[in-house]
Amino acid sequence: METHVVAAYRTEIPNDGTEGNNLPGREQLFEKLRQRGLRPVISIMAESAFTSDGVQVYETVDGEHVDKGVIPHNNVGVILNRLDQSFKPEKLPEGYKSPARLNENATRSLVFRKNRTHDEVLHPLGLAMPTALAGTEDDVAAFLQTESALRYVVKPNSGTNSNNIHMLDHAGVVKHFEAKPDDYGAYIVQTAHDFTRSFPSTVRAYDRSSQESFTSWSTSGVTKELRVYGFHSPEQTAVFPIARAMKDGDQWFFVDPYSLPERVIEGTRLAIAKAAAISGAAALYGTVDFGYGSDGQNASDWHAIEMNARMPYLLGYDKHPGIADLLRDRLADQIMETADARAC
Repeated sequence: METHVVAAYRTEIPNDGTEGNNLPGREQLFEKLRQRGLRPVISIMAESAFTSDGVQVYETVDGEHVDKGVIPHNNVGVILNRLDQSFKPEKLPEGYKSPARLNENATRSLVFRKNRTHDEVLHPLGLAMPTALAGTEDDVAAFLQTESALRYVVKPNSGTNSNNIHMLDHAGVVKHFEAKPDDYGAYIVQTAHDFTRSFPSTVRAYDRSSQESFTSWSTSGVTKELRVYGFHSPEQTAVFPIARAMKDGDQWFFVDPYSLPERVIEGTRLAIAKAAAISGAAALYGTVDFGYGSDGQNASDWHAIEMNARMPYLLGYDKHPGIADLLRDRLADQIMETADARAC
């Protein structure tokens, strides 16, 4: 029996590599899955593709998506969730037992709430910036008293794409919630850090081809992040870092993993595995984003900004072909290991 990997999309199949597609290089990934003895297919129309008879799927043949009919549920080893939303159990066939998904609903729920990610994953590992849910006026007052800072960040607990973020001083935080009491329970407060500082001189470029852009962006005065990918399966948790500067969109540049502190690399590995354990996920594909900087009162250091395990962008081949290929190898290995564990 062939083991299928179903890439489940919401309403249509995006063209491979188009703007707005968080999984460019899909066909390269599919080829890697085939090399590992798996059969990658695509479903559309979200949960509607999953009926009591099986899953309606398509295959890519010569660049065209060909209807391959319905495959039995027990032929599906892993679902690659590309819906950018959770699978709704009430829309699945009664009694349907879903195979492992990247990523499970409980995983998405965990990371979508920044206070939970902080309290349950990042803070226990010593990676996070001071963060608290602004549940009540007393919660905010207690945080401001405990965490002295020059500036604070107030942002939605479940926000995305840097929307509705406020940089405020102590008095400004108090005034914000006085003016917007509905934000209690829906926002978090963090100490603000300056992440425009140069990366440490010990951090090196990934290779010669990326040296020029690395030197330019890593020392620039723009906000920068280190994005560390994590690929958790029942067998292992693999990680790999890249970096981006936020100027005129995302400017990606590439770092030597061995030049980064163990706290960042191993910390990400532990964070991804911990998030999987908390959410009961057999497999988790996600990232931890770090900034390097200071709150103005302490020395610069690496701080985890957030975890993304909903549908993080996988670096495209147009950015760095070698690293894009390496990341798809890691993802293909993760999917294969997850499918193999299910078959045992």
